[in-house]
Amino acid sequence: MLVSELGCVACHATARTEFAAKAGPDLSAVGGRAMGGHLRRFIEAPSATKPGTTMPDVLGHLPAVERAATANALAHYLASLGSAPPAFARPAPEAIERGKALYHSVGCVACHSPETLLADSVPLGPLAEKYSVASLAAFLEDPLSVRPGGRMPDAKLDHFEAVDIASYLVRGQSAPAAFKVDAQLAARGKALFTQHRCDACHTTGGARATPALTALEKVRPERGCLSGQPGGWPQYSLSETQRAAVRAALAAPAAPLSVAENVELSLTRLNCIACHQRGELGGVAANRNSHFTGKDENLGEQGRLPPSLTGVGAKLKAAWLRDVVVNGASARPYLNTRMPKFGAANTEAVAGWLKQLDTLPPAEFTRVGKNDKPHEVGRELAGSKAFNCIACHTFREKSAAPIRALDLMTMTERLEENWFHHYMTSPQRFSALTIMPGFWPDGKSPLPEMLGGDSGKQRDALWQYLARGPEAGEPRGLVQEPLIVAVTNEAVIIRRAFPGIGKRGIGVGYPSGISLSFDAGQMRLGSVWSGGFIEASSIWRGQGAGQAHILGKDTVNFPAGMAFAMLESATAAWPTNLTRQAEGFAFKGYSLDAQQRPTFRYDFGDVLVEDTFLDVKVGDTKPHLVRSLKLPQRPPPSGLHFRVAVDKQVESRGGNAFVVGKGLLVRLSAPGVVRDADGVKELLLPVRGAFTVEYHLIPKP
Repeated sequence: MLVSELGCVACHATARTEFAAKAGPDLSAVGGRAMGGHLRRFIEAPSATKPGTTMPDVLGHLPAVERAATANALAHYLASLGSAPPAFARPAPEAIERGKALYHSVGCVACHSPETLLADSVPLGPLAEKYSVASLAAFLEDPLSVRPGGRMPDAKLDHFEAVDIASYLVRGQSAPAAFKVDAQLAARGKALFTQHRCDACHTTGGARATPALTALEKVRPERGCLSGQPGGWPQYSLSETQRAAVRAALAAPAAPLSVAENVELSLTRLNCIACHQRGELGGVAANRNSHFTGKDENLGEQGRLPPSLTGVGAKLKAAWLRDVVVNGASARPYLNTRMPKFGAANTEAVAGWLKQLDTLPPAEFTRVGKNDKPHEVGRELAGSKAFNCIACHTFREKSAAPIRALDLMTMTERLEENWFHHYMTSPQRFSALTIMPGFWPDGKSPLPEMLGGDSGKQRDALWQYLARGPEAGEPRGLVQEPLIVAVTNEAVIIRRAFPGIGKRGIGVGYPSGISLSFDAGQMRLGSVWSGGFIEASSIWRGQGAGQAHILGKDTVNFPAGMAFAMLESATAAWPTNLTRQAEGFAFKGYSLDAQQRPTFRYDFGDVLVEDTFLDVKVGDTKPHLVRSLKLPQRPPPSGLHFRVAVDKQVESRGGNAFVVGKGLLVRLSAPGVVRDADGVKELLLPVRGAFTVEYHLIPKP
């Protein structure tokens, strides 16, 4: 791998294909991409400017003055290539923040160091002195056009994503010193570019120079590049261990590599093993594991980690496998890490090798004939009354449940039929951590009435059904009837996730027609609404991992954050970094009255709070909530405040009544304080003892 990455055969000819040189960056337009001052510094001292670079120091044997002059001329030549030089523009702070999030999630840190520096990383070098935001963004949008070797693959960033990541990478950038191309120096640099054999690795519009030095097999390790001694040859910043590895590779017999060795070498060269595991090779490193995330935690590790490559040649059809490695095709939209595009020149052979290498014995099953209507049986098997595949998988991107695993309509396009039968028989054999169940334990079907309970026939019916593609009808249960939770003569409590609240949400529906959600994690009111209570299909069907859907109208949402806080003064900012553990918050549960209406209990430091919501409806008036907060154990400490509401508009209506926004009127039992807070208004209540808050919803016009 080192012989290839260092480009040894760009100068030394060899017949050994495993030593094929990584193509160096295309410099035909480098002047429009990189700052001239950086080019000069990098050419003069590559390893000092970018530690870890594979670019050798080709001028190291020259006296210091001559080396500086040569680097300057080469920089002027390269800066003359391409369009106008990069124009400095300071990146926007909001773009830096977006770029930071993208850089740490889409896969950049699989190879490069995250913000917490890691030694085992592909070096980035001083990007802020090399690029402008615009020129780096252009490179990130199409890296293979500049670096055809594929070591920097195409992460399929759109323009705005590329700008954001570029903004993050050049953050803190200062305006560069002026660099104006001198025509005479550029002409001299062009001649020097050939003289120092820069054209052996790089192109400037034409073909690279052919190897012209001693054949690789005849290189004497004690002299030249591998000696570690200065001289008229490229100087590589290698450790003695690396030099020994190169010498061992050159001394090894020139027998052709096996298919397995070619696969291992290719996966290592392209660093596929930073994301994927194949057998004992590679896999996500422990120090980078936290940066691999997904959009659906219900899928477990499979929902955030790239798939294993063990046996992938037997798993994927040839056309799809090629599309994956060449073009970055992906069927896993729930992964935040993206499968990049490596280009045909770098990976097409890998797809063929994997298909040749990975095999499975023929699966045992019986093909279902047309008379047994396999398409209809398969549709029934996939539906909610049988194997309920749609509880986890989407169907043409439609979902019957919160989990959105691989789409059923991509299965037969991607997978080999033989692998499908093996996998369906025993999913855990192929992925020990999969959440995919085995439907035929010990080969026995739980549905004996379908195709005589024959497991092979049932698998085949599923395959034939999925293979119909656009003609396949939707499985039963994909579109489900809503599950309405009605409230009759007493309150109804649902403890699940609600909008704006995590899994510690508590919904309460009152008989009068008003409802609330309460956050037991932050001990705060989440929302209040009138009308219907909730639709619960996403929390009761499938894996039950969704959130309740509020049915009512005139919904008012309250801000996240603790409702109580200690303030040193009336102008002190409301704390935003409180945690239950650090500040002594603890939810103590609730008790119910005769109408099943809850009184929540929780601690704030040494203060116990009893928080009761009662619904009130008088005659034909709209129902409202009366909230009573009691501190039964001891008087409140000085400085304790309760945040009633936050909105752009909070207006006093006299008598301790306030209109919040356009949808809520609150009435307090004690004087409240309205104050400005970062572009919004806060309504606070200094806590002197027990108090009440009434919530009246204002109907929308």
